Amino acid sequence: MNTKSYWIWHWGDYEIFHTMNVHLRREERGYHIPPIWKISSPYVSVDFRKSFVTANDGYMICKINGNGKIAVDGVRHHANERIEIAPGSHSIQVLVSNPGGLPAIFVESDVCPSDESWICNHFAGEFSNVGYSSQLCHANQNPELFPFHYENILPIAKQTFDDGVLFDFGRELFGYLNITDANENDELGVFYGESREEATDIKYSYITDCISGSKNYQLRQRAFRYIYIKGSSKNINVSADYEYLPLEAKGKFDCNNDLFKKIFSTAVYTFHLNCREAYFDGIKRDRWVWSGDAYQSARINKYLFADKEIDQRTLIGLVGKLPIEQHINTIMDYSLLWIIALYEHYITYGDKKFLNHIYPMADALLQFCESRLNDDGFIEGKDGDWTFVDWSSIDKCGAISAEQMLLIQAYYAMACISKELGIKDPQELIKKSDALKARVNEYYWDDELGAFIDSYKSGKRQVTRHANIFAVMYGIATKEQAESIHKNVLKNDNITKITTPYFEGYELDALAMLGDLKAVEDMLTSYWGGMIELDATTIWEEYHPNMNGIEHYAMYGGKYEKSLCHAWGAGPIYLFGRYYLGVYATSAGYETFKVEPNLGGLKEIYGTVPINGGLVTVKLNKEKLSVTSSKAGGTLVWKNKSYALKPNEALTVDS
Repeated sequence: MNTKSYWIWHWGDYEIFHTMNVHLRREERGYHIPPIWKISSPYVSVDFRKSFVTANDGYMICKINGNGKIAVDGVRHHANERIEIAPGSHSIQVLVSNPGGLPAIFVESDVCPSDESWICNHFAGEFSNVGYSSQLCHANQNPELFPFHYENILPIAKQTFDDGVLFDFGRELFGYLNITDANENDELGVFYGESREEATDIKYSYITDCISGSKNYQLRQRAFRYIYIKGSSKNINVSADYEYLPLEAKGKFDCNNDLFKKIFSTAVYTFHLNCREAYFDGIKRDRWVWSGDAYQSARINKYLFADKEIDQRTLIGLVGKLPIEQHINTIMDYSLLWIIALYEHYITYGDKKFLNHIYPMADALLQFCESRLNDDGFIEGKDGDWTFVDWSSIDKCGAISAEQMLLIQAYYAMACISKELGIKDPQELIKKSDALKARVNEYYWDDELGAFIDSYKSGKRQVTRHANIFAVMYGIATKEQAESIHKNVLKNDNITKITTPYFEGYELDALAMLGDLKAVEDMLTSYWGGMIELDATTIWEEYHPNMNGIEHYAMYGGKYEKSLCHAWGAGPIYLFGRYYLGVYATSAGYETFKVEPNLGGLKEIYGTVPINGGLVTVKLNKEKLSVTSSKAGGTLVWKNKSYALKPNEALTVDS
């Protein structure tokens, strides 16, 4: 009999609670910045129940996060009371209320421990299985405190100025700043910087604190590499309690190109910093959970940490609770990307139980998206909807083609999900996807330009990269169209270049799918390599090669508002795993998968890719290819031949 206990709650409430708190913490220049979208919160009251039979004497002790009532076989008991359980049939009910918090219980017991076998509801609807986290398995833990780990970090350099002291930690961090040995009569200004310039430019520094009255301080969590403390306390010292999740980097990549190795390691560190309660966009400015950023992050995660729980926390936290009343983050394309991300999550981890739980939200979200269809059958934003796509000059008159590409793929994703769950006829959704694809070709494909235009309504026939990239990525473009897009868009310098690592990741995905790894390597060298050359210890939100000096740090009209540690910048992790090591799932949970390695322009590559509880190791040079998988179901595809991979047996062929 299982006797391991966990904190349990209404399914989804833990993720929603922590995402809610994340979204409510943003502040800049001393101002609190609430999010611009609907925030879901946990249910205030929850009814937990468990029926069971035991042949032995047992006991239970119930700890409640909130206020509540415990009843065992109809007899009331207090929280934290040891309750003796006699052999026989029993029923337990625990009613918990926690306004503003997370209603949850922890039952220590040798006969009825709190685990996923318990059920609950919120006094409405049917009872369903509870939620829990494998990280919260001790009674003394507080489920309202996210279980981070900490490491004390000292600065690598200290420099004294006339009016203050500058500290350099050598790399970007996120955590608590500790200040010691201050003059308690000194009023200190604390200026945080991802760059030296930001920390010392006290008029424009984005994140600041003003403190006084003590010798020692611990300030709230911030992101920083540099700390400038203005005041007369010259003997002051600092340290940082670096806050992080102990995620294991299962994915690895090595090669003969030193710059690519540096890009990979920098991307790994960038991504790890942004993996927290959910996927953050960046750790300095927003520290919010944006669905587009999260979609990129999920693609990266499956080739690095393969941490299923952060994926699921993010998906739940973003969609929240019914009813769906606006697009996720108010952004139309972000709603569609959420649906696509859900299907890709299932393909990666094969978790049908999770898929069943979250399906009603996905179905409702798709219906909400369909409420935005115009008279021509295209999705088009209404008042209050933000059509984002990317920070680029896109012709956004009426319904734009990039959104249609995402809706085509969202229909397909929901068709596949419906088929897996047997809930709704997938053919209805496939028909919608195919019909929309036909209309997109009729309205948006321009034979003369050899590409999809942004808008048919404006009459401008403007071509940008975005819709064309999605058309290649999701297999919407025919083979002939894809070749035309490659020539007329992706290799055309007259088409406005991508400036964000977010969409550059998509562009490189499309180029790699088209077999153009030279273009991928050129962009990795010039774009990501350009940031590395500027001493970046993390990957930025945006990069313009033609900028100089502190111009690089400006964005959104602010001198230092650009994030210098942005999760979507870690896209090379995905590219190296998917197209160089060549590993990808061909059925849910990597029950079957393929390995199609490619050296590109490199001389040798080596690495590992996590495959849902297993690992694939690839070694490739000009002479030999060796592939080892720790689980069955794999096929090596090499030089138009297929080879079955046997678990834990290296397969070696001539290259």
